[in-house]
Amino acid sequence: MIVTPDTIPPESRRTWLLDERRQLAAHQALCAARETRWSWARLVVFALALVPWLVIPQHAAFAGGLTLTALVLFALTIRVHHTLLAQREHADRLLRVADDALQRVGGAVVCVRDWQRPLEAPEDDALLPNLLERGPTWALTPQERDDLDLFAAPVGIYGLSNRTSTAPGARRLRDMLENTLLDPQRIRRRQSAVQWLAHNAADRLHIMAGCAALRGEDRRLARLMHALADAQPLKLPLPAWLLVSWALLSAAFAIFVIVRIVAADFTFVRWLLVLLAVNGAFYARLRGRLNAAFAPWQDAAWAARALLAAARCAARHLPAVTNRSGVADRCGTEHQGAAEPSELAVLAEHCAAIIQPGALPSLYRRLGWVEGGGLPRLLANILVFADVFLARRLLACALPHRGELLAGISAIAELEALCSFAAFAWEQPVACYPALVAGTKLHMVEGVHPLVPPERVVPNDASLDEKVRLWIITGSNMAGKSTFLRTVALNTLLAQAGGIATARELTLSPVRLITDLRTRDSLAERESYFLAEVRHVRRMVLPPAGDAPVLGIMDEPFRGTDSQDQTAASLAVVQQLLASPHLFLVATHNRQLTTLAEDGQTATTAPNGRAARNFHFRENLAGDELVFDYRLYPGPAQTRNALRILAREGYPPELVERAQAWLQSASRHGAV
Repeated sequence: MIVTPDTIPPESRRTWLLDERRQLAAHQALCAARETRWSWARLVVFALALVPWLVIPQHAAFAGGLTLTALVLFALTIRVHHTLLAQREHADRLLRVADDALQRVGGAVVCVRDWQRPLEAPEDDALLPNLLERGPTWALTPQERDDLDLFAAPVGIYGLSNRTSTAPGARRLRDMLENTLLDPQRIRRRQSAVQWLAHNAADRLHIMAGCAALRGEDRRLARLMHALADAQPLKLPLPAWLLVSWALLSAAFAIFVIVRIVAADFTFVRWLLVLLAVNGAFYARLRGRLNAAFAPWQDAAWAARALLAAARCAARHLPAVTNRSGVADRCGTEHQGAAEPSELAVLAEHCAAIIQPGALPSLYRRLGWVEGGGLPRLLANILVFADVFLARRLLACALPHRGELLAGISAIAELEALCSFAAFAWEQPVACYPALVAGTKLHMVEGVHPLVPPERVVPNDASLDEKVRLWIITGSNMAGKSTFLRTVALNTLLAQAGGIATARELTLSPVRLITDLRTRDSLAERESYFLAEVRHVRRMVLPPAGDAPVLGIMDEPFRGTDSQDQTAASLAVVQQLLASPHLFLVATHNRQLTTLAEDGQTATTAPNGRAARNFHFRENLAGDELVFDYRLYPGPAQTRNALRILAREGYPPELVERAQAWLQSASRHGAV
């Protein structure tokens, strides 16, 4: 009996995973041994089919009977061997997936799969139906993606969470991160799916191992998708019944002639040759149409085989579909009346549909014949038009099940993205499923940045609501301001993507996230550093119309211009933001901004009743060394450390002394 990780605290999960891996390794060794034995059995049974003709060739009938029996046994051993081979391959994939998890469990900042943003593939994505309703979403811009290190090298947020094995799955995960949900109900539904997959780690490992069968099959999978989407009925120059009848008569006559030849009667051989010539000429006319029918399916059999393995695993390990009569499913949710089934139940239903005997299994068997060839196939075509029958059976399987099969591929892609979120949730040492509330609120307790190693990360709190809508954050260089801003933004993004937040507690109303943390100029777009920053900040001052409030996060506004203009523009912008109905975090070195919120205990209130508060990060001196505790404190910062950092980094002492003298003089005259 596998222990479910609901009862396993985060600090014990590595031990659980190591124990699970030992069991999987033992199971894999057993599967490999069985598969090897049956592989030899295939060879031995096939050799036995030849023995009667070597031992008793004079008893042709008896030898033929023994050979036929051996061939039947050979077919059975092939079937058993294929079953054991599939079990051994799944055990191999389980070990790989468990090893992936061992790299990350405990929150290690490593990239297990790929960190790069998946390329757009609109032609492929257009073929796959949307199975899960998302409702309204908020699309992140390249600015947010860059600010929050979604696709940073060597590991960003995408790389940290990515466990997908297919290109469609990778693109679904990308879209979930880049298009955050705004409907609380849709967020809760995705949370429920992620939570079930996280809490049922053994089932999730099996599902991910099933999907891992598709690793390296992206080109073939895309080919299969397009073949399904573009498939058309086969058009023949003769009625199908007439062609089938002629093929059957040809086969019967060929058998008759072969029997006569065995009896040393060659009377009908010339007629057989005439028949083959006629059939060959007709097949030559059909060959162009048959090749056109088969061409899209070439090299798709392996993708179909891998997809079948993934769908079978998903159907076996996902929660069962309920009858929607109030019976709880394996997700722990209840469906009342005509309520929507859970997202996992929807995906399980689509996976179960394509593994029905007449759907993907039948298609896979026929695709195996499509990729065959050589002289035997040519003779079969000349004799009975074998490719006509194969094409008809292939299309008879693909056309009626086209929608189901494409929906099944889409279900696997969705499932991969959800499993990635679930693995991320289970492997993080600090995680919570955010609570969603109405109104305008963000309350984070002990939030941490997932890209900071757990042994170095320092948790902090944040709280914005309808009364206190803006925090002004000051502090010395390297004290933690930018990391804190990214922590709040990332936890908001992860929450609205439907996953966990890396915090002890997070309560929020869905927001539209806008950031200005990292600015770059662009020669190609003729955009200077300052102009780029002005345009980024404008998105917060004049946000697009929408029902959801904005969460605006900016670091050192207008740092690309002179100090007086920066101060004037920053003061005006922050006052404008404070008068809006949105939420903001503003980090700055400009102490003039702190006058808009005198301290962290008593908030300065704007005319509309909305308040701003000051918070800061600080450093401490340990001898000549600067020591940072990276904790957020109420009130404005009172210290500076830029000149100390210059000295620590080896700047000439006389340069540092001149800077200190200028700073002291400016302070006496009130210039700073």
